[in-house]
Amino acid sequence: VLFKMADGAAATPEAGTLVPEFDDLKPCIKAIKDANPEMGIAKVHAAVKEQHPEWQVSQDRVKKILADMVVVVDGKVKGKGMVKKSDGTVSAKELAKKKTEAALAKKKEELKAKKGSAAAAGGPSQTGVSSFRPGGDISH
Repeated sequence: VLFKMADGAAATPEAGTLVPEFDDLKPCIKAIKDANPEMGIAKVHAAVKEQHPEWQVSQDRVKKILADMVVVVDGKVKGKGMVKKSDGTVSAKELAKKKTEAALAKKKEELKAKKGSAAAAGGPSQTGVSSFRPGGDISH
């Protein structure tokens, strides 16, 4: 593979002398993870270096790209990699946000059900009994 130097001359890159753009590195990492989803960061880094010996890529850079991608198999998160969806990829941050929203909605429903059953039973109207309130204050 030939590359143009700043002065316009063609040059063959030496091992580890070319820093790839993000748009070049991400598809390479994706292809490696698609072929071997159980591969860890160090092995993915080694595979990238093996496929592209002219690239200068740190293991930390590979780690950052993998951290932004997740693998979902049968609707369950399995590990680092890429989500296959028609609308592109879902970052780990977006996935965590969706999980948090779902957990909060579930918790809210549980609290509603609990309050409904407490009100039906007459509520905590006993005298001399302390009840905990989420705001941190205790009523007596």
